[in-house]
Amino acid sequence: MLQVLGLSPTRRSRELEIHVLDDSGDSHHIWDPDLPVEVEQAQQLFNNFKAKGYLAYKVDRKGNKGEVLKSFDPDAEKMILAPPQAGG
Repeated sequence: MLQVLGLSPTRRSRELEIHVLDDSGDSHHIWDPDLPVEVEQAQQLFNNFKAKGYLAYKVDRKGNKGEVLKSFDPDAEKMILAPPQAGG
């Protein structure tokens, strides 16, 4: 599922993404980093999932998982939020 955060027009300077992996599948959320309201909404989405124990990863252009994010990075081109793994 693709969701566009905020109320900006369809023309955007650039788009950043958060992919959320959960029970319903993989949802994509995009925002324009030049629009403060969209950055705020993306940060709220990020924080909501982190509060549920999700892990966050910054992803490079090639799709390789990079560093683990402890807090929202408004300049990350792409982030993946994954549910916590059950340990054994």
